[in-house]
Amino acid sequence: MRILSVQHALPSCKVTNRELVERILAHHEFRVSSDEKPAFQFALKQYFKRSGAVTRYHRARSERAFDLGTVAAERALASANVEAEEIDLLIYVGVGRGFLEPANANAFQAALGLSNATCFDILDACASWLRAVDVARHFLRLGTYRRVMVLNCEFNFEEYIRWDFRSVEDLSYLWAGFTVGEAATATVLEECSNPDDYYAIFKNWGGQHQLCQIPLHNAAEFAPDGDLGPNPPLRFFARAEELSRFASTQLECCYRADERLGRTSYDIVFGHSTSVPAVRRVLKRLNIEPSTYVDIFPRYGNTVSASVPLAISLASQDGRLQRGQRVLLLVPSAGVSIGICQFTY
Repeated sequence: MRILSVQHALPSCKVTNRELVERILAHHEFRVSSDEKPAFQFALKQYFKRSGAVTRYHRARSERAFDLGTVAAERALASANVEAEEIDLLIYVGVGRGFLEPANANAFQAALGLSNATCFDILDACASWLRAVDVARHFLRLGTYRRVMVLNCEFNFEEYIRWDFRSVEDLSYLWAGFTVGEAATATVLEECSNPDDYYAIFKNWGGQHQLCQIPLHNAAEFAPDGDLGPNPPLRFFARAEELSRFASTQLECCYRADERLGRTSYDIVFGHSTSVPAVRRVLKRLNIEPSTYVDIFPRYGNTVSASVPLAISLASQDGRLQRGQRVLLLVPSAGVSIGICQFTY
């Protein structure tokens, strides 16, 4: 498998921590008492500071997720020098979506003129893009398809964020939503006649699914104990610190237990990040040189399943990612899912 191109499209509004703090405190759903408000404001600022989040991009009122997704896809086709009708499979991935039914991929398949492509969706939280790349690689290796596009539109802030803070304690499971940034990415993959060195592993700990969720209205029908606690439908929550500790530990264990991963030297490393300190801890534990890691979290926030392809697109554009480099991908995700992948770019 060969990655022909990875491109992205960003919304226009660059949002700072200060702007978000002001919006939260002024929001009509904000319910923290006036006595506790100074402590809440201080704690919120500390959460942002400790995470390393500085800015992120959100849509302006005139911007639509679909339009930004088509821009990313068209850029990817042009960069790959591939015509729309040469795409055989479109996989739409990620949390950002407008439909449970049909597959969101259908709307993009039609709009982009991918007349010869079949299409479907893959959803695995922040690991969705890597899951899709792995699925595409198997199709390509078997010769089922020659060219595949993986597309996502992670525009989830206004749709799923909660403003209804009632105490400082609520920050423990609601503040992480305010690190969310938005982006669309498109990746074009091609069958490669030469043997490749692509290798990936995936592991899951489904018993930890309650650490990060966006439940539907009928979620209680599908929850093991039927109890979702105080979490309303279609609103994001995450036990961020607990999730980060668990996912980081399992990622480290998976990496160390795999002889192939540990034997390789990497030129450049990409990962899904929810905080700068968490990334630094993982790199240190895995004995990976920090200078090889492309950290976009401070500038772009948590862009969900777009985080790795966005980082790849940015690194390619600024010349940091070069053909022939050995690449490592580290993707912890809600679920809890872990994906680790290596290949030559």
